[in-house]
Amino acid sequence: MKYATTIIINKPIKEIIEAFEDPDLLPHWQRGLKRSRVISGKNGEVGSKRKLYINMEGQSIKMTETILKKDLPEEWHGKYSSKGMESIQKNYFESLSENKTKWTSYSEFKFSGFMKLVSKILPDIFKKRSILVQQDFKAFIEDGKSVKTN
Repeated sequence: MKYATTIIINKPIKEIIEAFEDPDLLPHWQRGLKRSRVISGKNGEVGSKRKLYINMEGQSIKMTETILKKDLPEEWHGKYSSKGMESIQKNYFESLSENKTKWTSYSEFKFSGFMKLVSKILPDIFKKRSILVQQDFKAFIEDGKSVKTN
């Protein structure tokens, strides 16, 4: 499954990249993220791996993030792996003006086991989640609205 999502954020690209890269801010715009920790490599560098603990739709999910490419402020690519699913996220940032930035994310998913069935029955949930993440990021960086729960 492949798709792209795009959002315009009313902030300078420098501010967006600083927030995007700050692991302490992730719970404020990654809905359901309970905690994360680096498990190999240096935080934020290509090849580093981070374990993410997420509650989503009543399910506890452990996911591993691997940074594949980092050429900021223009692009950042990561791989996400969990039981039954692997996805590649290619994020591109473009400064449209001094205070306006376009964020385009290209997503590609591969499924196995039970997740293959879920992807066939509910294919839209993945794209909806991607759109929600971008909207949550926009609300956080523009208005300080956090999705963090205790």
